[in-house]
Amino acid sequence: MHNNQAATDWNGRTHSYRPKPDWSDRISPNLALHTDFDDNLDPVTFEVLRQKLWTINLAHGETITRISGSPLLAALDFNMSILTEDAEVVVNAPYVQFLNAGAPLGIRYILEKHSGKPGIDEGDIWCCNDPWIAACHQMDVMFAAPIFVDGMLFGWVANAGHQYDLGGIVPGGWPQNAEDVYSDPVVLTPFKMVERGELRPDMEALYLRQSRMPDLVALDLRAQIAGVVLARDQIVGLAKRYGAGTVKAAMRRMLDQAQESFRQTLLKVPDGTWTEIRYLDEALPGQRTTQRTHLTITKKGDRITINNAGTDAQTPGTNGIPFTSFSGSITGIISVSMLYAQLFAYGGCERQIDYDLTPGLLLCVDYPTAVSGGILQTIPMMNAVQSILSRMMACADELRPDLVAPCGDFMLPVLIGYDDRGKYFGQAILDSFGCGSGARSFGDGVNSSGPTFSPLSVVLNVELIEQWYPLLFLYRKEDADGGGAGEWRGGNGIRSAITPYRSQSMTVVTNSGGQCISAQNAGGLFGGLPSPAGHYLVRYGTDLLERAGNRIMPAGIEELQAERTEPLRAKSNGAALDAGDVMEIRVGGGGGYGDPLERDPARVARDVALGYASTHAATSIYGVALTSGGDVAVKPTEALRHKLRGERALWRASGLSDDARTTPATGEPRRLIHAYIASVDRDGERVLACDKCGHRYCGYGGDYKVAALMDEASVTTIPSAVDPAHFVDEPIVLRRFCCPGCHVQVCAEVTKADEIVKAEMTFS
Repeated sequence: MHNNQAATDWNGRTHSYRPKPDWSDRISPNLALHTDFDDNLDPVTFEVLRQKLWTINLAHGETITRISGSPLLAALDFNMSILTEDAEVVVNAPYVQFLNAGAPLGIRYILEKHSGKPGIDEGDIWCCNDPWIAACHQMDVMFAAPIFVDGMLFGWVANAGHQYDLGGIVPGGWPQNAEDVYSDPVVLTPFKMVERGELRPDMEALYLRQSRMPDLVALDLRAQIAGVVLARDQIVGLAKRYGAGTVKAAMRRMLDQAQESFRQTLLKVPDGTWTEIRYLDEALPGQRTTQRTHLTITKKGDRITINNAGTDAQTPGTNGIPFTSFSGSITGIISVSMLYAQLFAYGGCERQIDYDLTPGLLLCVDYPTAVSGGILQTIPMMNAVQSILSRMMACADELRPDLVAPCGDFMLPVLIGYDDRGKYFGQAILDSFGCGSGARSFGDGVNSSGPTFSPLSVVLNVELIEQWYPLLFLYRKEDADGGGAGEWRGGNGIRSAITPYRSQSMTVVTNSGGQCISAQNAGGLFGGLPSPAGHYLVRYGTDLLERAGNRIMPAGIEELQAERTEPLRAKSNGAALDAGDVMEIRVGGGGGYGDPLERDPARVARDVALGYASTHAATSIYGVALTSGGDVAVKPTEALRHKLRGERALWRASGLSDDARTTPATGEPRRLIHAYIASVDRDGERVLACDKCGHRYCGYGGDYKVAALMDEASVTTIPSAVDPAHFVDEPIVLRRFCCPGCHVQVCAEVTKADEIVKAEMTFS
């Protein structure tokens, strides 16, 4: 269900396509839809069909990877789904969650706009990469095939995968210097690539004409077509074996179960509003300003409403995302955090979501904004959703074990040039699939686990990349202090170093999401620290070749002698790498959970011993003193932690007043709404109080941060973080909050210094 429809024409031209409530009334009467289903589907048959549909969908993905020649698709940079006749997602897949979010939108657009002319026929396969209709950006091309059974439209199968190059001013499809869509890769509204079972040579030629690497794109085109053909034919066979009505009944029940599961989950959470603010650096390369995104989710009863108010307006540049990416970031995180037991049937959860959106803002941009290079801004958006859903889940004992802090934002260096045979190459280094996961309510994040939003994506084997492209990896290793500190720490990311090898030329284009180069990667939860920024660090004119000749390889880029060292910006279009130059890529870790001073000192000692944390972090952040042998020095640790908590007692009050009206006592039992804060009845009212010392923060409907003690410190307080002033002119600070009673740290956030204190959650 979508709000704000009457005031805005969401038609896919200027504003994104969002189907109106009566969209299906415009489907051609000549297209017969299969809507009948059996009322008496037995549980055993249902489970067999449920698992079979899941297996067909995974086989769809396996087909793509077997046929494709692209390292992007080999790293599973795609997703696929099975949908009903009216385009509800029955089964999504555990790859990049947001990437095929446009399938229901694109298919409904095709049904509404094209079911009459040119018509939807058996054997057709539709193609679209229009971000205002069905694609997250132009390179994530959707292929959708209708499934006909007994002459009626029974359902659809679709995939969206990253095609390496479809034009634009920068090879690879991520032009960071595109001021509008006309410098982006080509935009193609829905058309038939395959008509009645025959690949159309005219449309394939038009499609391939845009690419610098048409042979590779032609192969990937066939891989995606093969995927939908396999899934379509398998589902037709399933309908013949079990009966179309029986299979449709299973599809309907999967959607209904997912909807009911999501409803019941929401009912466990108290009504309220949760907010997350994130900043995006440099809309165009070299700009030293930030842009603000503001996501709000309001939960009432069994529904949530999504709002983008407070987000900056779109500008020239690549920081905006269309509605497809915006909605996919919502459903994508719900699918992995709240619906994983339902086999990603997120079409059911969409029935419980309302969107109250303002078009033309960075979190729902209008045509003709440049969006292809901005696709990485979807990741900070997903991490914002992850933070909000985790805070919601923390309010229910049953849901708390499933919450997780965000993973690192995404970094994407693209290497372009010619090898020693004069052959053009282009390669995105996808090492961000080795980021660390966020901490949980009961344990640490996992080092180099990969992003939460893409459970099965992989970091490619370095030998495979070296086989394809003229480069060498010097190392790929886990990154100490890469995760956010906390009672439970975030998982560390990785560091990789590459150098040209047998190349005539090599240029690196950098693409990055959020502030993952300047200020932070993943945000923390409930007093846990954010993870530090990553980097693209180039050392020019090193002694690498001399070392290699002596069979000495560096374990770290700092071991090399170099003429100069230069960090590349978050967005850049053309840093040349020559023989002997080395670039290190530092990939972000996950956010921390809870106050670092609450961490078991023995765990800190173990982290230092294993190289997960530095001794500096152990003392300055965790308050743990170690002996020369690496053991915990008990008495010095107690004294150090006492000192650090005492310093928090000197933090200042926020200076804001809590004007929330008093909520009468409800008679309900204590409910944790935070790692260290509970809602309780006290003296005739419902209040938010410290669960450790009992200190009253505010009334139930108030903002606990207003009543907490607050400190603003340098972002370099985060271990191994850099000073954001190297990259942006606006002052960025680490803002921390603690309980005025026991001084437990309850919130830590990276923010602009002039940002007012914003409530991260308030209850109705």
